[in-house]
Amino acid sequence: MKMINTRSVWRPDKDEVVVEHGAVATAHPIAAQVGVDVLKSGGNAVDAAIATGFCLNVIEPWNSSVAGHGQMIVHMAGEGRSVAVDYGHRAPRAATADMFRVIGQTVQGNGIYEVEDRANAIGHRSVGVPGVTAGMCRAHELFGTLPLERLLEPAVHYAREGFEADPHTCLTIARNMPKLVRYGEAARVFLPDGYPPPPGAKVVQRDLADTLERIGREGKDALHRGEIAAAIDEEMRRHGGVLGAQDLADYEAQVLDPVRTSYRGHKLLGSPAPAGTITALQTLNILESFDLRHIAHGSPEHLHLFVEAARHAFADRYSFVGDPDFGPVPLDGILSSKYAREIARSIDREVAKLEDEREAQPWVAYADSPLHDPWRFDPQARPECTIPTSPPSESDCTTHFSVSDRDRHMVACTQTAVAQFGSGVVVPGTGVLLSNGMTVFNPMPGSANSIAGFKRGLNNMTPLLVLRDGRPFLTVGAPGGRRIMCRIANVISNVVDFGMGMQEAITAPSVDAAERETFVDHRIDTETVEALAHMGHNVEVVPEPFTGGGFSRPRGVMIDPDTGLLRAGVQPIGPDEARGY
Repeated sequence: MKMINTRSVWRPDKDEVVVEHGAVATAHPIAAQVGVDVLKSGGNAVDAAIATGFCLNVIEPWNSSVAGHGQMIVHMAGEGRSVAVDYGHRAPRAATADMFRVIGQTVQGNGIYEVEDRANAIGHRSVGVPGVTAGMCRAHELFGTLPLERLLEPAVHYAREGFEADPHTCLTIARNMPKLVRYGEAARVFLPDGYPPPPGAKVVQRDLADTLERIGREGKDALHRGEIAAAIDEEMRRHGGVLGAQDLADYEAQVLDPVRTSYRGHKLLGSPAPAGTITALQTLNILESFDLRHIAHGSPEHLHLFVEAARHAFADRYSFVGDPDFGPVPLDGILSSKYAREIARSIDREVAKLEDEREAQPWVAYADSPLHDPWRFDPQARPECTIPTSPPSESDCTTHFSVSDRDRHMVACTQTAVAQFGSGVVVPGTGVLLSNGMTVFNPMPGSANSIAGFKRGLNNMTPLLVLRDGRPFLTVGAPGGRRIMCRIANVISNVVDFGMGMQEAITAPSVDAAERETFVDHRIDTETVEALAHMGHNVEVVPEPFTGGGFSRPRGVMIDPDTGLLRAGVQPIGPDEARGY
C-alpha cells in the first residue's frame, strides 16, 4: 500500500521531564532552575513558586510584573488542604463606568469596544490596582518555609546583574517598541541605546532590583505603602491616572475556598474568582456525558464533541460571568452536573448547531440573549433582572508556572501584565512596570463587567489542580488569552480520557471555540478539517507562530499513578522549559 502525504507539517516537540523529588514547569530556563534550586535547598512547592514568579517578573517583564495580577491554587498534600489565592485586577476607587470615551468596536470586528486614544489599554489611565506582590506575600504567609528575602535573591540578582536576551526576548521588545517609546522610563529600561537589545546582550533593571530587595525585607507593604506607593501615586497624579495611594494600601489578596468539580472520578480545583476556570470546568462537565475513551483521539467525532461542549460553556460565560461581589452570578448552576447533562443531551453528534454565518462574535450574540438558563440549577434566588457580561482581551500577555515537591504539594499559578508590557508605564526610580488592568473591563456602562470602584475584572486565567483518589495528581495552566480555557480543558481530557503523559498531552494538536470560528491546529490532517467543515463548523486553520502560543502555552506537572514519579511538560515552541531533580 502506498503512503500518500500531501502536506509537510512542522511538528516540534520537547522531552518530558521525569524525576523523583520535585519539578517546575515554566516560561524560561532561568526561572525553572530558580524553582528547582529552591526545592533542592529544602523549600516547598509554594516557596519555589514564589521564587519562580518573582524571577519571571524580571526575565519575562512583558508578561508579568510585581505590579501585575494573578491567581494561585495550592494543595498541601500532608494537610489535605486546598486554597485559592486571588490577587486579580481591581479598578481604582475613583474609576467610573463612563470614564473612557467609547468610539466604536475595534477594526478587527471582534466585538470589543474601542476607546479614544486606547486610554483603557495604554498609559496612566489604564492602570488598575496591582496584586502580584500582595498575592505572593500572602501565599508566603500561609505556606512558605524559607525566608521571603531568600526567595527573592535570584530575582534581585538577575535584575541587578542582568540576564542575556535570547531571540524571543529581542523579538518581543522590538514588537512593543511603539508602546515603550511613548514613556521615557520604559524606553530607558528596555531600549537603553534606543533600540531593542541584540541576542546575547544583558537586560539590566537596577531600580527593580532595589524594589525587589525591599519586598524581600518588608513584604507586601514595600509596594503598597511607603516610598514606592508614594512614587506610584505621584506618577499617577502627574499624568492623569486614577490609581491612588489609598487604593494600594487597601488592596488585599483574597484567600478563597477553591471551586470544585469532578471529571470521571477526578476532583478538579480552581479559583472561584471571575476568570477562565469556570468555563474550562463547565466544558469538561459537559464532555463527561460522552465516552471519549472509545473515540479515536483527534478524530472528527472527538473534536466535534469537544468544540460543541466548549461552545455551550462559552455561551454561558458571555451571558452570566462577572464579579459576584457586584452582581449575581449563577456559579453553582453553571457548574451543576445535572445542568451539564441537560446541555449534553442537546448536542448532535454529527451536526454543529451553534455555528452559522452571522457576523457577530459570540460575546455579542449572547450578551443579552442567553442560550441557556443556569439559574434553574442554582441555589440563589433568580434576580429580577440580569445584565450582560463582556469578554476580556485575547492577547498572549500572561505567564504560568506549575510546581510539585517531594511531599507532593502542588501549585498552579498564573500571573499577567494584562497586555504585553502592561500599560507601558515604568515608575521612575522604582523599576516597577504598571499593568493595564482597566482593559479587562467593558468600557461601556451597563454590563456585568463594566467599570466600578474596586471591582474585579473578568479575566481568562485558568490555573487548575486535579486530585485522583483524594491525592494530588496534576497541576496545569497556561498563558494565551481567550484560548487558555479550551486548551486547559483539552490537556486534562488528554490525560484522563486518553492516558497521555504530561508532555504528550500538551504537545497534542488542539482546537478552540471561544470565537465565531472554530480554530484548528495546522497539524490536524486535511481530511479531519474537511470533515469538521462538513459537520457545519466554520473552520479556520491556525499555524503555530515562531514564538508559540497559537493555542496558548500550557505548562504542567503530573504524578505518574503507576510509578509515583513526577512528569513535567511545556509548550514545545518557544523558551518554555520544565526542570526537576
